[in-house]
Amino acid sequence: MAHSASEASEARKALNIVNFVRSADPRPPRADMINAVREEVALNLKYGFKNTILLQYDALVDPEMMAEALKSDKAKTEFGLWFEMSRPLNEAAGLPWKPKGAHKNWDWDWHINPGFLMAYDHAGRKAIIDAAFKRFKADFGYYPKSVGSWLLDAWSMDYMEKTYGVDGFCICREQDNTDAYGLRGGYSNGAYYPSKKNMLSAAVDMANAVKSPVFKMLTPDPIYNYGQPRTLYPRFKYGSVPSLEPVTYLGSKPETVDWIFRTYTEPKGLMNLSYMQAGQENSFCWSNISRGWPMQCEKIAKEAAAGRVVVEKMCETARAFKAAHKANCPQTQIALDDWSGYGRKSVWYNSRFYRANLIMDGKRLVFRDIHKMCDDFEEPFLDKVCTGWQALYYTPPVVDQWMFRGKGVSGVMSFSGEFASLETAADGDALVVTAKRADGTAATVRFEEGRIVVSGAGSLDAEYADGDFRKGISIADGGVDFVFQGFRYRVPVHGEVKATAKGFSIAGDRIELDLSRVDR
Repeated sequence: MAHSASEASEARKALNIVNFVRSADPRPPRADMINAVREEVALNLKYGFKNTILLQYDALVDPEMMAEALKSDKAKTEFGLWFEMSRPLNEAAGLPWKPKGAHKNWDWDWHINPGFLMAYDHAGRKAIIDAAFKRFKADFGYYPKSVGSWLLDAWSMDYMEKTYGVDGFCICREQDNTDAYGLRGGYSNGAYYPSKKNMLSAAVDMANAVKSPVFKMLTPDPIYNYGQPRTLYPRFKYGSVPSLEPVTYLGSKPETVDWIFRTYTEPKGLMNLSYMQAGQENSFCWSNISRGWPMQCEKIAKEAAAGRVVVEKMCETARAFKAAHKANCPQTQIALDDWSGYGRKSVWYNSRFYRANLIMDGKRLVFRDIHKMCDDFEEPFLDKVCTGWQALYYTPPVVDQWMFRGKGVSGVMSFSGEFASLETAADGDALVVTAKRADGTAATVRFEEGRIVVSGAGSLDAEYADGDFRKGISIADGGVDFVFQGFRYRVPVHGEVKATAKGFSIAGDRIELDLSRVDR
């Protein structure tokens, strides 16, 4: 349940090691994929880690791959399912396997159609899920409690939870159409109960929720895991996946891995759950994974021994979350120093009503992002079949720098003045951010579960690139009305709000954005 403002909300710092295993991927040499599993298991054994191995169906029916996976310590290893389609799974489900174009002879395909559940109607999704769970139980004697995929749909999550008792799911971090999927607008990290109509959106009302939490994978960088960092920050030269993945720049350097651990364990204002996920898919092969994973394992062991994180199976973290939180709870990610040397500071606040990001870039302070959570905003393939190659998931935006930037337009909501410092503190389930200007004045941002309250801002000025979204914004009756993908929603505002040529401006000593309203 949500905490009252007087209750403490010190974050539980949990880390899951999740290695997922494919066999049908035609790109890397098969021997290299098997060796990656062998080496990952060996490191788990060396350090005695609790860990989770998620098996794609084609790996589940591959004796050589399973022989390596099953060398794990059975008491410390959780086995679960990784849900991407492949020829063996479709055949087991009695469904055709039809990859397209250059992939037409592949037994696995990274495109949404045919490689993900959204490519099938509800009957097809049910047949695929049932076939995978049936085979898993035949091999292990029980149904899996953890299920992962780069992308899952809300209908399938709800079916797996209700039918097979899945405790937790994991999906990709937020990203903008890397591979065949884009995720934009849900919790920036952590765990949440998803809406039955949109797995990216945290359920506002638990009557509309899938009753098992979703975790975001890969431990994203709270500063640079936003849009395409090389586009937003032209001098950024460190790759396009700012996460803990050991094959990435951030995940392969000791100093940046140390920064990630500090970011997820040390700042004041971390609340309820500060979640990290480590590990790598075997398709990258050991020659690439080994650049960062042995080093990360050594650091994970030291962090766990010092009591700064608890290393758990994914199902254990899911059960602990369900025991502690009967509804979606606020979670934060806070980065007040910048590993890249550019001095940026980033604060994320996530709740069942919205997520928001405050960023200080040089002397400028802006809301880079605010998205609402709405139980009746549907994901694109909830009841439809994806016939194309990609699937893009959203929640309704209020501010989004990546989506609404343009020529001469920043796409942010900016504060007046030049800023010199940023501090954070928790007040129950509220996060208080104090931003001091160079002239000695300060702005205070108080993130609460249903609203954002800003004092000392001078004004908040939002601007959007010319397009349908900006044209759909209207100001009336003390609030701002928006339209996104045909969906209408409103943000009541306390303060003097007026339309501008590029968006709107809000002035007042005390400005309040009410994000708890779901009226349309």
